Order: sequence, then structure tokens, then C-alpha cells
Amino acid sequence: MDSKILLNVAKEDGRSRLKESYHNAPYKLTHYGAAGLTNHLEMIIMSASPGIMDTDYLHIDVHVKKDAQLKLFTQSFNKLHPMKTGARQHTDVHVGAGGLFHYIPHPVTPFKDSIFKASNHIHLAEDAVLMWGDIISVGRIHMKEAFEFDSLHTQTKIFRQGKLSFIDNQLLRPKSQPIQKMLFFEGYTHQATFVFSALFAQELKYELDEILTVEYNDISYGFTQASKDVVILRALGTDGELLYDFLHMLGQLCWDFTQHKLSEKKEDTAVEGITEDEKSKAEEITVIEHRKPRRKSKRKLVDAVVAEGTNYA
Repeated sequence: MDSKILLNVAKEDGRSRLKESYHNAPYKLTHYGAAGLTNHLEMIIMSASPGIMDTDYLHIDVHVKKDAQLKLFTQSFNKLHPMKTGARQHTDVHVGAGGLFHYIPHPVTPFKDSIFKASNHIHLAEDAVLMWGDIISVGRIHMKEAFEFDSLHTQTKIFRQGKLSFIDNQLLRPKSQPIQKMLFFEGYTHQATFVFSALFAQELKYELDEILTVEYNDISYGFTQASKDVVILRALGTDGELLYDFLHMLGQLCWDFTQHKLSEKKEDTAVEGITEDEKSKAEEITVIEHRKPRRKSKRKLVDAVVAEGTNYA
């Protein structure tokens, strides 16, 4: 079955709004929670199918326009049923200037003899921001189908201003590769990938160097700066839900960091737009205000403490 999901998001009246959407069976695209509660848009991809069958093809087309912000979610694990020919999924993403796209789907679970290829082409404007996740399971563990799939191929290309910035290409074939050994899964059953792409990726890398210093018993991970605008993290574990939560924690951390950087950019732009006369008048008003006697109320002291405590450090 050929299926398509189309999503078009634009900023309007200070909020990111759904301008156009399309889906056909067995998929459904709807709002994640109540619409309008946040300035960014949250959508979820749902499916009435038990999974991906042989010869299935899904095309996902996402457009995040200038300054728009989108978080896209999935409903459940992506199950790949036994196949003879194979199934495919292709995702096209276009993020405009100042846009922000966050997508961390549930893990892919390949059944015995499944054949699947997922290709992702992500096109970013110069200052667009991307948070992208991907989790692969080795199969139905409790059904004793670990490493029994035929082929699993995932390829992600990120373009910034039309130039290739990053490529991640994984081809797993258990019947001809030692994927249970060193440099592959090394005894683990799930692999997660998280990619952050922005002009300030190096600054995020410095933050992660300080934040991600904890060792987990159930997760082994490492991260690096793959290019000047891309930071990539790989993680191995034995629980798909745990890795899914781990990536979403990283995604929210990067989302908050990005919001902080955007607010800094707005402040810098506002300062640059002030004329010399306006600066002089502002300085005169500041001097006069400082000379006035002030009463320090408990409310103002509390507000000052809260404001200082919420500053990003």
C-alpha cells in the first residue's frame, strides 16, 4: 500500500499554526493534545495498521515555514512484519529561516525476515534548527527473533542552504554481518541516534560536555560534533522505551537551549535597532530613576530571585 503524510506549518499572529495537512489510510495526522496551548505546534502521526507490511511505501512530507516551530510525535513502535520483497519509507523535511523542527519517533521493531529501507532528506535554511531521533531494535526479543530480520537500512542526509552538511548511513544484515559483536550492538538490543543541527551546535556541544557526565547502568552512549553545525549522539541499551525517554530528555534539553538562543537573538536585534538619540534618552531616564528613593517590596525581591534563578547557565 502506498501512503502519504503531508504537513505544512507556518507562523501566524505569533503562533505556529497548521496551514495544510493530508493523510491517507492507514495513517492519521492530528493535534497532540489541545491545540493552541503553546506558541509552537504539536502534531502526532497515528496508524490503524498493525505495522508495515511487504511492499508498503510511506512518504512523509514536512514543511516548517519561516520562524515556525513544530514538534512531531508518533503513536507507538513501528513494527516491520515478515517480507519477501521489502517495504520503504521516505521522509522529506524543509525547515525555513528561523524555523525549528523536533522529531523523535518510537523505535523500529523488525520481525523475522523483514526487509526495510528508510531514507530521510532534511533541507535546512541558514539559521534553521533540527532535533532528530532514530531508534532501532534488533527484533522481538521475547519471541526469540533477535537479529532474525533480513535487512534494515536507514539513511539520513541533512542539507543546509542546499549543501550537504551531514550523512548517516546504516545497513544492518545479521545473516552476513557480526552485528552482535564489537563495533555493532556489542550485546545490547537497541540502538538510538540523536542529531542536533544548528549554527550554534558547538555551543550545545560545550553544554553537553558538562551535562552528560553521568554513567547509566542500562545505557551506553557517546556524542561528538560531526560538523560545524551538527552534534550527534549514539546510545545502546536493552529497553526501547528507556532509550525513547532518554532521547526525548535530550530533545527537550536542546529545545530549551534553542529557545534561550532565540531570545538572545531577539534582544540583540532590539538593541541594534535603537538609534543614538533613543539610547541617550534611555540613559537619561535610567539616571533619573536611580536617583529616586525606592521602597523594596517583598514581591519585587521574590521576582528578582525568580528571574535570576531562571536564567540559563
